[in-house]
Amino acid sequence: MRRYARDTAIVVVPESLNNESPEHLVAYGYAEAINDSMTTFYAPDGDALTSPGFLATHCLSAVESEHGMKLGLGFEPKPGRTVVDVEGVLWIDTVASEPREVEFRYTSLRPFLRRYQEPLLRADVLSRIPEGMKHLVSFARIDVDKSHFGGVLRFARVTGDRWLIHEWTIRSPTLLYRGLTESGRKSVTPVAIPLTHSGRVLDIVPP
Repeated sequence: MRRYARDTAIVVVPESLNNESPEHLVAYGYAEAINDSMTTFYAPDGDALTSPGFLATHCLSAVESEHGMKLGLGFEPKPGRTVVDVEGVLWIDTVASEPREVEFRYTSLRPFLRRYQEPLLRADVLSRIPEGMKHLVSFARIDVDKSHFGGVLRFARVTGDRWLIHEWTIRSPTLLYRGLTESGRKSVTPVAIPLTHSGRVLDIVPP
């Protein structure tokens, strides 16, 4: 059985997308754990994409579109980046010479999930097992498909050269598990599934 939930709220915020500074993203990556338990994932917004740190830590390439009206600027982390990072494409409208959207995926997820989310999952699983049978439980490698995790940010011009992210969808990972019992032993495989967070700007309130 699958269960789906949707929660909608209208709020007034100083920025359309809550994100860390470009310097923080370069140093610590696009995910962090608060108190070693609650995890937060960030997105490559306009400030991040145009920062010197992003250009220093990512390789860029031209990407052709199936539609002749836009051109893509691909980006991916340079080799050696061990923090959670992003790869994807910034799409530019070639007629208006304006940015339209960013499509991205998270990279290096498994080490992060293993360090911050898997211990909680293991503790939860073992809490359901009788004390005398815990030695019969083994945990497999985390099953994570990075193509499921990332998002899309869409840009809109406010005034002049001011831009904002007016619509976004971010799919961040959380761990569930599947279990297999055979010959009295239980094998548990942690599985990363996407949590989707999305929003859009309804109106801009003057300061």
